[in-house]
Amino acid sequence: MSLLSQLENVIKTFLAGESAPHSQPPHLLLALSGGVDSIVLLHTLSQLTTPLSFTLSAMHVHHGLSPHADAWLQMCEQLCVDNSIPFYSEKVHVDLQSGLGVEAAARDARYQALERVRQQLAADAIVTAHHMQDQAETLLLQLMRGAGVKGLSAMSHWDAERYLLRPLLTVPKAELLQYATIQQLKWVEDESNADISYDRNFMRQKAMPVLRERYPQLDSALLRSASHLADAQILLDTLAQQDLLQCDVREEWLGQSIAIPHLHTLGDVRAKNLLRFWFQQRQLRMPNTEQLHDYWKQLSSVKPHRYLHLPLQGQAADHRAYLHHYQQRLYCVAKPAALPQTPLVWQGHQTQTWGDWQVQFKVSKGRGIALARLGISPAAITLNKRYGQPIPLPEGLALLVSPRTGGEALQPDAKRPRRELKVIFQMLGIPPWQRAFYPVVQVTTTQPSTSQTLVALAAIAVDEAWRPGRNAYGLEIFLQPR
Repeated sequence: MSLLSQLENVIKTFLAGESAPHSQPPHLLLALSGGVDSIVLLHTLSQLTTPLSFTLSAMHVHHGLSPHADAWLQMCEQLCVDNSIPFYSEKVHVDLQSGLGVEAAARDARYQALERVRQQLAADAIVTAHHMQDQAETLLLQLMRGAGVKGLSAMSHWDAERYLLRPLLTVPKAELLQYATIQQLKWVEDESNADISYDRNFMRQKAMPVLRERYPQLDSALLRSASHLADAQILLDTLAQQDLLQCDVREEWLGQSIAIPHLHTLGDVRAKNLLRFWFQQRQLRMPNTEQLHDYWKQLSSVKPHRYLHLPLQGQAADHRAYLHHYQQRLYCVAKPAALPQTPLVWQGHQTQTWGDWQVQFKVSKGRGIALARLGISPAAITLNKRYGQPIPLPEGLALLVSPRTGGEALQPDAKRPRRELKVIFQMLGIPPWQRAFYPVVQVTTTQPSTSQTLVALAAIAVDEAWRPGRNAYGLEIFLQPR
């Protein structure tokens, strides 16, 4: 079967499968490096857009690691212009201090850029040119790293979580080179491919040729092994999903939580399998075996009512995540930016930006801070609710949202004394790591004299003296990271 026919079958299956794209026509975004593999894929895909009724775009990621990077970008762009294929490019910063190594850091930056453009275009998939030899190399590299079943299952044709389509995984490299030669295609050679200090280059140039000489069917055999391991991973994920359903999964602020008691009944192997699956669902970087063992060791030995805080290792700087053991539940949550130290002055709008936060001011009946106490007229409330117009505050009065400084107190219940905010948090069961992200709300006046009154703890409690009646309007205040 010709290369074009093989590719047509894979694309046709993808377009008609369970993960069939929703856009009409479907839109595929090709990752175009300029190397022979992606050039061949561009050439073949462009011939299938009409018969298979899909849209094709291409994107080149400029890593800035080679002195030839600008020339590669220009070549890719010109090729797409010549073939009337929409072209996109992005120059990325490869964080060489991330601890991931050059290869992994460049790969992360590349896929992040591709995903950004995929979202902008509302494309249905990012198409890459990984072939049979890439798959074989990936499996052996993962084996050298001591990977588990998921790592050894290598790459899948369709990665639904990352919208990655790899239609050439069963195609040998030699077939791509033969096609490129017959079609007289032009491509670039990355000089870094000759550097065997990189693991993949060493595997490709030194180890694989020796193994192929002894085992001629090496690549196809490793492809079968990866497929068997992928099937095994499906079974493990199915088991983890069933176990997770028994753990009372709850959506939480900036994350999820699960019940600890059921997790303890699973035993070490199934519990760690569940945690790995849960992290994957939360789109977190997978912990290595040692890290996962350490997390479970601490979680399985902690006393039921003790608070435990575990930062998840290896996450990107903008995607910090933490595990918290609190009141018999395990929370997996992101860490948001700190609240600004400068107070936010309410300008009467329904939403305002405060540093890295979005603050919502919602007019509600019977809840929040009494608008009548703020001197706001019923007419202003009506205009706000109907048309979203800003609510004007009386002259000399301001409403401020600011971070807690400690020692503040409220009286949320007329039948009970004033209580410090830390006590209110404890009474309401607010988890400790969330408490720093609930600001206080103060009313300041300058007439007839200057004064400042604490009236509420945003989204949590309002002082009894400032609560509206059952049928009166109040102002609720909520925060979300931007």
